[in-house]
Amino acid sequence: MSWENLSADLHSILNSFLDLVGCDGGSIYTLEKNLQGEPVLVFKAMVTRSLGIFAVPDELKSAVFRLDELSLVGKTGFHRKVFNENFFETPVTADGTPVNPVTRAYTDKTINYQTRNIMSAPLLTPRGDLVGVVQLVNKIPHDMGSAAKFDLRDERLCLIVSAQAALAIENSTLLVEQERILDGFVNACVTAIEARDPVTAGHSQRVCDLTLSLASAVNRTTSGSLGIIHFSDVQVRELRYAAMLHDIGKISVREDVLKKEKKLFPWEMSLIDMRFKMMRMAVKQQHSKPDEQFEMAKRLKELDHAFMLIQAANEPTVLPKEVSEHILDLSKLQVQIDDGEYCCALHAHESKRLSVTRGSLSPDERVEIEKHVSFTYDVLKMVPWSRGLENVPFIAHRHHEKLDGSGYPQRVKGDEIPVQSRMLTICDIYDALTAKDRPYKPAVPIDKAIMILEDEVKQGKLDGILLKLFIDSKAYAIPATEELKPTRKIA
Repeated sequence: MSWENLSADLHSILNSFLDLVGCDGGSIYTLEKNLQGEPVLVFKAMVTRSLGIFAVPDELKSAVFRLDELSLVGKTGFHRKVFNENFFETPVTADGTPVNPVTRAYTDKTINYQTRNIMSAPLLTPRGDLVGVVQLVNKIPHDMGSAAKFDLRDERLCLIVSAQAALAIENSTLLVEQERILDGFVNACVTAIEARDPVTAGHSQRVCDLTLSLASAVNRTTSGSLGIIHFSDVQVRELRYAAMLHDIGKISVREDVLKKEKKLFPWEMSLIDMRFKMMRMAVKQQHSKPDEQFEMAKRLKELDHAFMLIQAANEPTVLPKEVSEHILDLSKLQVQIDDGEYCCALHAHESKRLSVTRGSLSPDERVEIEKHVSFTYDVLKMVPWSRGLENVPFIAHRHHEKLDGSGYPQRVKGDEIPVQSRMLTICDIYDALTAKDRPYKPAVPIDKAIMILEDEVKQGKLDGILLKLFIDSKAYAIPATEELKPTRKIA
């Protein structure tokens, strides 16, 4: 039983009360806390058959009752015992409202009703914890006369059924608390992930917001292939957890790789800089004679050009093939710095990493990064997900897969990728492109990011129907990305 369904379940239980005891109406109140943290009783279910009322009226939904002597419901909760009140001879005001301060005066006035008698009982768990109050009003006489009283038999029946209502409330409360614990655990995991990589802080939440925005758009779609898809509340929750935890596997990636901004680490560039300074000094010493000045200038210019090329190649941008090949050749550039000892401009492992044509990661580092998806699956599979959330690991596991099989880690394609993972993939790429918190690259405007995603669709990598819905519904227009105004109008 979910918290959302509790009201319906309590109405069913309340109707059982009315049938069993034989009365016209009743209410069930649950014990909650107000903004000050004080326990109060609030309407959760209400039935008045003679007036055709089978739900809590809007006017009463905001009503709260303290655990005190000022109302019968509050008095019942405060003393935790049954009260059986009869008002056949109770003085009334000119408008018919009973004078007795512990009656249902406020409720009666709101729904234009006359309470003749009322039985109010606490809802107690087997441990004796108060979770609410039930009130039954206006006992129906067997001879259909004008008056009847609740008797001891009614009280016993009321206590029996109240245990059922208390159990329903307690179970629902436990489910809510379990959800709250799970939400807290998920948020704690995301905090731990982002603590290791502050640069991408907020990424998981933004991807989650984008994905849920797209899911909402799917639910509003009534035609086409998406028209037959509708995510239930539980499935939306499942998708939310998968989106929030899609990168939890990054805890297995070395921190220096996770935070790597350029192809070489800063300390590696410092070593190369020192090496070039040594080579420059050696060239000057070797060509110190006046007639060797031209050769010295030529060699120094060659070294300067090589160092500038290395600095440029170190940036995580797209590297032209010819520049990549030139970088590989720099391992052959060397200067003799001592008798028989030579200093190379680049070592083999440095030139190999600098020659990477896209991004900042070497092939080995990319493999390490890509393993985070499998580790994500392994971690999430260890969680005993409750019914309806079993697919969280599977959805997260496939958020880097592509429809043409070019993704990772399993290289699956087409229908092997669930629609939830396809949605997550689009939103993950979109946020990576438009994120403004990456120091190593500028944020891409919305329209350009969409063009990149559309190109991925043309290459058969992303789901074109989902992307079209993402664009048409403006699912990307969440507060976190609103600042990234497009440079052109998006159709």
